[in-house]
Amino acid sequence: MIKVLILFFLTLISILLVFERYLSKKKLRDYEKRYQVLYKRYEDIESNNQYVEKVNLELMKRIHTEKQKYSQKDHKLIQQSRLAAMGEMIANIGYQWRQPLNNLSLLIQDVSEAQEFDEINDEYITRLTKESMALIKHMSRSINDLRKFYQQNNEKTAFSLPEAIEEALSIFSLNLTNYDIHVHFEYRGQHSVFGYQNEFIQVFLHLLMNARDAFVINNVKNRKICIKIDEDECFYMIEIIDNGGGMDRSLLDKIFHPYFTTKTNGTGLGLFMTKNILESMNGSVKAENTGDGAKFLLFVPKVVATETQETA
Repeated sequence: MIKVLILFFLTLISILLVFERYLSKKKLRDYEKRYQVLYKRYEDIESNNQYVEKVNLELMKRIHTEKQKYSQKDHKLIQQSRLAAMGEMIANIGYQWRQPLNNLSLLIQDVSEAQEFDEINDEYITRLTKESMALIKHMSRSINDLRKFYQQNNEKTAFSLPEAIEEALSIFSLNLTNYDIHVHFEYRGQHSVFGYQNEFIQVFLHLLMNARDAFVINNVKNRKICIKIDEDECFYMIEIIDNGGGMDRSLLDKIFHPYFTTKTNGTGLGLFMTKNILESMNGSVKAENTGDGAKFLLFVPKVVATETQETA
C-alpha cells in the first residue's frame, strides 16, 4: 500500500513538473512574441525617428536657404532704398554747389580785373586763396557726406547716436533751409549705441524726407521738427515729432509694409527699411499721431545692453 502511494505521488509530481515545464515554455513563447512585437515597434519608432531627423535636416536646409534669400532680398531693398535717397542727395549737391561755383567764378573774374588795375599783391593773394579754399572745402564736404553715406557696414559697431543724427541733419541741411524747416535737437551726452551707423543715418534721412513731404503736401506754414533722446535701462529712445498734419489713422498699421505708399512717386520702401534696419540692430520703431503731426519712436539698444544679450 505504501509503495502504491509513493508511486502515485511520484507520478503526480512528474505530471506537475511536466505541466509546469509546459507552462514555462508557453510563457517563454508568449514573452518571445511580446518581445518581437515590442522590438518591431522599436524598429518602427527608430525608423520614424530617422525619418523625422531626415525631415528636420531637410527643413533646416530649406530654412537656411530661405533666410539667405530673404537676406539677399533685404540687402537689395536696402540698396534700392539707398539709391533712391542718393538720387535726391545728388540733386541736393547740385543745388549746394551752384552758389559756391558762382562765387568761384566771380573770384576768377576778379583776378583778371585785379591784374588789369594792378591790384594783385600778397594781401590780395591771401584773401583770394582763403575764400577759394573755403568754397572748395564746402563742396568737398558734400562729396564726403555722400561717400560716407554710401559706404556699407558689414559689421555692427559702437557709434554715437547724437553724432549720427547730426550727420543726417548735415546731409539734409539744404532741404531744411530751402523748405524753411526748423529743427530742435535736444540731447545730453554721447549716447553710445551698437549697430550699423550708415544704415541708421539712412533711417533718419527717410524720416526727415517724410516730414518734409508732409509739410509740402499739407501746406504747413510754421514747419517744426523736434528731436529728443530719452533712455531706460536697455534702450535709447529717439522721438521725432513734426507738425506736418499727421497720418491717416486707417493707414497706421500699413505704413511699415513693403511697397506701401501714399505718395504719387513714392517707392514704399523708406519706412519698411526703417523697420528692417532697426530690427537688425535689435531695436524697433513705432509711429503715432500727435495733436498736429506725426511722432516716430525709435528704440536702439545701448552698447552694454546689446553685449549682455549677445553673451547670453
